[in-house]
Amino acid sequence: FVPHPCCWSFLLWFHNHGPQLTEAAPPCPTPCTCSNQASRVICTRKSLDQIPDSISENTRYLNLQENSIQVIKSDTFKHLRHLEILQLSKNHIRQIEVGAFNGLPNLNTLELFDNRLTVVPSQAFEYLSKLRELWLRNNPIETLPAFAFHRVPSLRRLDLGELRKLDFISEAAFEGLVNLRFLNLGMCGLKDIPNLTPLVRLEELELSGNQLGIVRPGSFQGLVSLRKLWLMHSRVSVIERNAFDDLKNLEELNLSHNSLHSLPHDLFTPLHQLERVHLNHNPWVCNCDVLWLSWWLKETVPSNTTCCARCHAPPGLKGKYIGELDQTHFTCYAPVIVEPPTDLNVTEGMAAELKCRTGTSMTSVNWFTPNGTLMTHGSYRVRISVLHDGTLNFTNVTVQDTGQYTCMVTNSAGNTTATAVLNVSASDSSNSYSYFTTVTVETEQTGRVDDEDSARQYINETLIEFPNPSVQKEIDDRPVITTPPSLSSLSSLPPKANKVENTVTVSIMDVTNIPGLDDVMKTTKIIIGCFVAITFMAAVMLVVFYKLRKQHQLHKHHGPARAIEIVNVEDEIGAGVGINLPNIGRTDTLNHYYKTHHFNNNVHDPLLTGRSHKEK
Repeated sequence: FVPHPCCWSFLLWFHNHGPQLTEAAPPCPTPCTCSNQASRVICTRKSLDQIPDSISENTRYLNLQENSIQVIKSDTFKHLRHLEILQLSKNHIRQIEVGAFNGLPNLNTLELFDNRLTVVPSQAFEYLSKLRELWLRNNPIETLPAFAFHRVPSLRRLDLGELRKLDFISEAAFEGLVNLRFLNLGMCGLKDIPNLTPLVRLEELELSGNQLGIVRPGSFQGLVSLRKLWLMHSRVSVIERNAFDDLKNLEELNLSHNSLHSLPHDLFTPLHQLERVHLNHNPWVCNCDVLWLSWWLKETVPSNTTCCARCHAPPGLKGKYIGELDQTHFTCYAPVIVEPPTDLNVTEGMAAELKCRTGTSMTSVNWFTPNGTLMTHGSYRVRISVLHDGTLNFTNVTVQDTGQYTCMVTNSAGNTTATAVLNVSASDSSNSYSYFTTVTVETEQTGRVDDEDSARQYINETLIEFPNPSVQKEIDDRPVITTPPSLSSLSSLPPKANKVENTVTVSIMDVTNIPGLDDVMKTTKIIIGCFVAITFMAAVMLVVFYKLRKQHQLHKHHGPARAIEIVNVEDEIGAGVGINLPNIGRTDTLNHYYKTHHFNNNVHDPLLTGRSHKEK
């Protein structure tokens, strides 16, 4: 039997690919279930207290929800390089070790909600370069420290809702989240809106279920990309003027289920992109302050009345849709300016303010500059801005700012204006940089000065006239040191019979008003005093050191000094001198002699010797 050539081809293909066909799929860890060649591993509700072993390295989706896991140890998932979604929610996790998520370069979503974490495991997020979603909702987290999420700048969605024990959020908590698009801070018991300025790309913000009370200007500073803002059930009772001015691109605003009675005039005017607003379930008081809102609703949402505000008071208008109100329902009056601006004289370079305050925040305040430019809150202009209370603020005035400024306060009944003049004078710095000033002195003399005493008396009677009145005033108010003309120049003075005016020049030194001179003198005195003190201390230390050194040298030798006289025995014998030497037969006596001599310190006792004449 000879096989057909096609059979040979089939046998050859089976030999090469057969093992792959019969190779088993990666094992599924017990007691989990797997699908798609173990790329999806589901281990929910298995009473697991730790991460199971033998999870396939091909896993892309791992669900470990609703177990009893308490600790995520370091390098637990380091072999799952393809993992994209990790669900660890609804466990008992109270600790996540540093490096717990090492080896997950492709992780996209990390769910940790409904656990027992008390701190944000910031260090565990290292190397999660592709993380887009992080869910930490409903954990007993107490604080959000500075730079809590700076290790995951790739985040786009961050869920921090229901952190009911949260009592502190650092000003820099959200630093580094430049790509964040969605943030949930709902039901966290917040009493103030935290600093959200770093979130320059944020598009959706959930703040519902808090205890905000008041929404102030600047609360949403920097959120130029925000499109949706939810503030439901947040006990908001007051929204101050200009609170939403930073939200230029806002499309949807939900203020329902709060305690709002009214809104500031033209609150929504800066929101050019606003399309949907929810104002229902608020105790609106329908009076003149809501007329602007009625007109705005008619223009913005003319057909949608279900989502919007209805009157709660007065009783005659209760239940009426605010968009149906008009000025025939009320008797309204133009606003009153409680604190009008006043004329102001300032020097160039100084800061200045023109106040324009009303008795209520339900009005809008705008300013007109001398050239007719309209200035509103949020308007950008170098050095000049309108504060949220209506004050026109100058950070650094120039001469070009001189002119008349007009404040216009508006409400639903009309507007009221007030004007003020700002005078800016150029700064005169001539006296600030000179210690001496030369002035002209006109002298009037009725006689010749013949001697030195008369000359001095003449100098004392000299009259000084100042061509510049400002210089005269300055010198009148301060002591002046003048340099008189020399006596040699006085010999040419006219006689007493002839009345002549002579002009001389004297030097003026103004010591008392030199800018910063007192500080310089004080500093100089302090430096000199410190130098003298240091020198004195050095001298004292040198004297002490010298005395200690001398005393040390004196105590270096323990025995007393001894005077020794050297006697030349041969010379004495040659001269016929007899010497009586002590008896050395008794060494004890000799030793006793020297000991006694040493301890008695008789250092000046001479060595006694007897002389004898030699026989010739």
